[in-house]
Amino acid sequence: MHEFSAACSIVDTALEAAKSNNATRVTVVNVELGEFTFLIPEQLIFNFEIASKNTILEGADLRIQNIKGRLACNDCGFQGESKVDPDIPPQIAVFAPMKCPKCGSSSTRIIGGKDFIITNIEAEINQSNA
Repeated sequence: MHEFSAACSIVDTALEAAKSNNATRVTVVNVELGEFTFLIPEQLIFNFEIASKNTILEGADLRIQNIKGRLACNDCGFQGESKVDPDIPPQIAVFAPMKCPKCGSSSTRIIGGKDFIITNIEAEINQSNA
């Protein structure tokens, strides 16, 4: 359900931008997807297809660029990309607390990768009204 809500938000935002620019059809929506949104790209694409039905976005390609999460360590001061603990099974690693890749501390905070952002939209424009 998390992905459907995000897909509806993408569709609403893209529709607003397209209509304000006299678009007749949207062909591509490019999105940056942060690791700590915990959105599954395949599910987001599937739900985008459902949410865009009967709109000028129907059939548009949702292109996703994954953005790595960033952490700050309260113990050693590390700031940088998160790393998956190789000792944790991949099925649960995404839900495990993020440890500092430098010192192993669990006292970290997320400083990046929590957002999903529409970076641009490709559309066909009605030239007679532009």
